[in-house]
Amino acid sequence: MSTNDARRIRRAHPDEAGELERLQSRSSTHWGYPPGYFDWAGDARSIPDTYVRNNPVFVLEEDGKRLGFYAFTDEDADLLLDKLFVDADEIGKGNGKLLWQHAIQTARELGRSELIVASDPNAAPFYAAMGAVPYATKPTAEPSWTLHMFRYALSR
Repeated sequence: MSTNDARRIRRAHPDEAGELERLQSRSSTHWGYPPGYFDWAGDARSIPDTYVRNNPVFVLEEDGKRLGFYAFTDEDADLLLDKLFVDADEIGKGNGKLLWQHAIQTARELGRSELIVASDPNAAPFYAAMGAVPYATKPTAEPSWTLHMFRYALSR
């Protein structure tokens, strides 16, 4: 899918996994998380090439620069929007909304009627603004940080 300007969204390649992991880390700095803050999350923050190979992962880029990405995984028969990250310098420019819209279309193409979002607490207002409905929070190994869970019904 192309966007309406020089930005485009394409399927990620497994050899980009390391760069996507670094982009994810840079994105987290936007919320003021210090370096190493997510060490408690263990492998949950890693993006190995097998993750990219085995899941729908899409990259938003402009002139060869990766601006953001998203990824779906299956969790208990649900389609989970496992990751949606925009590079810290690119937040607030409409890139998250472009990725969200593409993710919705991809979920439809996958034949799904709903998707689940596991959100950083700081990104929860974004998902609410996109029309996702909050339904739970999930504790993590870090008592001060919880996942905010959303559902989004896909219209046909």
